[in-house]
Formats: sequence, structure tokens, C-alpha cells
Amino acid sequence: MKKLLAVAAFRILLCLPMLPRTDDASGLKDGVFSDSKLDLRYTPPAGLIDETSDARDFVREKAASLHTSNTMDVLLRMTSEGDDTAPAWQSVGIETYSRSKFASLDDAAAEAKLNVWVAGAGVKAVGGQERLSIAGHAFVASNFGRSEPPLLKHARVYTTIHNGKLVAFAFSANSADKVALIADSLQTLAFVAETPLAYLGFDRNEYPGDQNLKQLRATFSYSSYWLNNPPGTNVNAWLGKRSKLEAAGFGFMVLFNGRLYRDLGSEARASMVGKRDAQAAVASAKREGFPAQTIIFLDQEEGGRLLPAQKAYLFAWVDGISQAGFRPGVYCSGMPAPEKGGASIITAEDIRQSAGDRHITYWVTNDGCPPSSGCVASGQPGMPGASGVEFAEVWQFAQSPRRKDVAAACKGYNSDGNCYAPSFGALQQLHLDLNTATSADPSHGRSHQLP
Repeated sequence: MKKLLAVAAFRILLCLPMLPRTDDASGLKDGVFSDSKLDLRYTPPAGLIDETSDARDFVREKAASLHTSNTMDVLLRMTSEGDDTAPAWQSVGIETYSRSKFASLDDAAAEAKLNVWVAGAGVKAVGGQERLSIAGHAFVASNFGRSEPPLLKHARVYTTIHNGKLVAFAFSANSADKVALIADSLQTLAFVAETPLAYLGFDRNEYPGDQNLKQLRATFSYSSYWLNNPPGTNVNAWLGKRSKLEAAGFGFMVLFNGRLYRDLGSEARASMVGKRDAQAAVASAKREGFPAQTIIFLDQEEGGRLLPAQKAYLFAWVDGISQAGFRPGVYCSGMPAPEKGGASIITAEDIRQSAGDRHITYWVTNDGCPPSSGCVASGQPGMPGASGVEFAEVWQFAQSPRRKDVAAACKGYNSDGNCYAPSFGALQQLHLDLNTATSADPSHGRSHQLP
């Protein structure tokens, strides 16, 4: 094989001097990169300069001098202004290479090999390979370092396979923290010409433990996060864990445990309690570091048609959340509940019909099979609308333990009736509920907001 020529994370993205800005058609428009051949869309970090044309010219000229055509395709190269020795310097690049050129390797090995090639010569791998799920695709991620005294340069490269191509995203900077920050922009990645993407997440009342986050993130894009004591508990082990979850790459479903009907009393009292609970939810969200406009889901455990006091409480809570600069959501039943005369009502639809002009995000539960596939955390999950509630943005399709009256026909559960985290959950008794959502961050609760 002729020598491969690549726009490497260090060899090019880190080492080239500042190049003049060009007006090359790199696929960038209004700050968003898109590529019709790969059907992808990605929003790079703001404030970077597009140098794609210069990078392509460099590759062509270098290839000509080496008499080789074995090059990677440069889709995007962007850097910050200023010299590459500046503490805040950073760069982003996207390159592709034919998957068929690595025919003797399996997918993961091919992705890992491209990561090394993109990083370039003279670099040192830092830690092992990571297997991640981003935008519904499996990626291999690698970290690299290069000593250029007095600097220690850092890079993180992610590679996946799509449309017969190895696609690599390279992030480089003069500090590991800066690399992690700009690499977070991969949460904006979408493969837009495919079936609309759904993202897999989990929720549970108990915090899963710091030691389990890495393994859970290999499967799940987001996690629940309780702002007060979850149902049936006297403590909340989630408090103070937001930064650890975000550092591990999780998005959030932020939850506030609502009141049961027996605790509400009259409509007037229910409305007053709803306002107070909204204030408590917002105060907790702010203490935990969630940004304004984060969606907070009220946990409405009781299903069927809501009674007047329940609606008074719910809508007072919704109004209080909105007025405080956050966005209201509700977790509720998406299953038909029988009523007198043979009719039925779905709680989510009952709430929506009574909400007036309020904007509420709906997270519904329907763990009956069908429409649920049961305790299955592999493959592409179904869209939330497949729950039977077409306007749902999150769907809880498996509960732990399995509800025998509803989910008796569902597959994938453990013999003890629980739904466990893949690979290791049963060994650690790490049971959970499974969810699918239209976003990798359903509450939009990360520090760096997704579009």
C-alpha cells in the first residue's frame, strides 16, 4: 500500500502555522456543517475560523510530492484565531477514509486504527480505546498527547462507519479540559437523511454509582436526575452528581417527584402546593447547576383522567416552572385507562387537552408489549411516538421490575423480573427503566446547550 497521507490531529491540525482565511465551500452554512454524501449534520464550536480549503490544498500538494493518491478526504478543518501556542488555542477536523481499505479488520479495529492515523506520527496514546454511542452510531474514541515544551498538546479522535466510509472527528487543544469541552459539540451530530434518530436512556430512583457511569454510557445517551426524593424513598442520592454525569457524557431527564391525590386536598390548596413545589423544583435545579430553560419533568404517578385537584396542582406547578425561566414537562401514563361505559382515557392526552396554551413536554410510560419491545437495550430504539402518544418526546418502554399485569408478554427481562443494564447490570443488581427520546439530552440540561 502506498503511504497514507492524512490531515492529522497533531501533524496538521496542531502543527501548521496560522493560515489565511478562505471562502472555501466546506459545507458550512450559518455555523452548521452538512455533507449530503454522508447525510450528516454537525454544529462545530462557535468562534472558529474555517481553514478547510487550505487543509485540502496542503494534502493535495503533499500527495503530489510523495507521488501517492492514498489520502484521506478532508471535510472540515477549523481553528481558533491566534498562534497555536496560545493557551486557548483549539481546532476541529473531520476526515473520511474508505472502509474497504481495511477489509481485513473488523469495524472496531478499523475505527481504532484510523484514530491513530488521524492523530499522526510522534504522538502518544493516553489511556485505552472507548466504545461510545453517538447519534445512533457506534464510535471508537481515543485520546492522544504530544509534548512540545513548554506545551503538552492534547487530542481526542472519534471514528465511526457510515455509508461505506470511516468518518473521523478530531478535536485538538492545548489542555485536556479544552479538548473535552469542544468534543462535547459531537452531541449536535445527526445523520439527517436516515429515519429520524431516537436515543436510548435509563432512569432509576437510586443513583447508579460513580463506578458504573463509564459502562452505562457505552449504551445510554442520557440518565434521569431527581431534584427531590424519588418515590418511595427518604433520601436523594442523585444530588451533587450532575457534574460527574455530564463529565461522563450523559444528557439528562430532570425529575421532580409530584404529590399524590390524597395529599392535595381542595383545588385551592392543591394550587398553592403546586406553586410551592415549583419553587422547590427550581431552587433545587439551580443548586444542582442546571441552566435556565432546562426542562423539569413533574412525576405524575397516578394515571387515568386527572381529578380537578390534580389538575389544579399540575398546572400551578407548570406555570411556576415557566415563570421562573425553566421549561415544564410531565412524566405520566401513555396507556389507555378504562372508564365507565366502556370508554378509555390516556393521561397524557387528558393533560394536553386541559392545558390550554401552556407548552408542556411529555414523557410517557407504556411498557405493554406491543408497542414496547420489552427490556431491550440494543439496536436502534423506536421513536417516542410509537408509544401510542404521537406528541411524546420521551417514552419509557420498560420498567423494573416488570409489571405482571401489563408486561407479562414482554421479553428481555431477567428471571427475577428486573430489567438490568447490559453486560454487567445483573451481576451488580443494577436494575433500571429504559427510555427512548428524540434528543440525547431530553431536558436540555447540559452546561453547553444543544440546538
